[in-house]
Order: sequence, then structure tokens, then C-alpha cells
Amino acid sequence: MRKTRVLLALAAVALAAACGVQPTGVVPAGPGPSIRTTTGPNVLGGLTLYFVSDGRVIPVTRPSEGFISPEGAITLLLQGPTDREAAQGLTTFVPPELGKLRVYPGDPSSLALPFSVHKLSGQAINQLVCTVIAASTATGSAPHSPGVNVISPNEEVYFQSCKAD
Repeated sequence: MRKTRVLLALAAVALAAACGVQPTGVVPAGPGPSIRTTTGPNVLGGLTLYFVSDGRVIPVTRPSEGFISPEGAITLLLQGPTDREAAQGLTTFVPPELGKLRVYPGDPSSLALPFSVHKLSGQAINQLVCTVIAASTATGSAPHSPGVNVISPNEEVYFQSCKAD
């Protein structure tokens, strides 16, 4: 009988303690997970491309299988962000009609454009340069130089380093 009274008393205390607790709705906790890389210019099993978010050039890692050359990475960059990336606010300043680009290995690497470098914005050039550096690093042929020579058809050469967040 004594155990019954103790159990009833504990049950009454538990019910009384629960009074006033109201269920809550969803509590905002900030933005969702990002697709940005946080471990350097390349991630094992992925390819890093550079897109624009809020005016800044940022790295985005996409899964990849096997070897992707710097030219292959540029081809993917020219296709623009995926639907998922675009939904997260990523865009590109590199025009898809850019044409055939060539990347020549060296120290520094060279990126040959089919037209004058002056036709591209600084962000577009930066997207291209950062993507070339990341792809070269991922393939194990990273130069010691911190940038890339960007070459126009009239043989103007501009050295550009990667300026990304």
C-alpha cells in the first residue's frame, strides 16, 4: 500500500511539473548546409569549380569519377551552376559561349582565350583562373606559381592569381 501511495505521489508530481509546457513550432537555426568545400582547393573524389555568390568568387566541389583535365573543368564551368547550386544563390560571370580555351602546363600554367581578356569581367577571369589552379592541383600537376598567365589572341599576357573566399 505504501508503494502505491509513493507511485501515485510521483505520478502527480510528474504531471504537475509538465503543466505549462507548450509545444513549439520549427525554430529557425540559420542557413542550411553549404556545398562549399572547407578543406582546400580539392577534395578527394571531387572537382572544385569556382562560382560567384554575393559578388564573391567561391569554391564549389562537385563529385567526380576519375581524371578531369583543367580543360574539362573549364567545360563544366562553362555549363554554369547546377539547379541545386543556383538554388543556393550561385551564379557565373563566365559566358557559356566563351568558346574553346586551352590550358598549357608550366610554371605558371597558361590559359589561352579565343578573344581579348578585356571582354571578360574581373570575376569571370578569376573564376577561370581559380578553376584551372584547382584542376591542376587535383591532377597532381600543380605549379609552384600562385597564379596563371592569361593570354589573349593578340599575345597580351596577364598574370592572375586566384582571389577566392
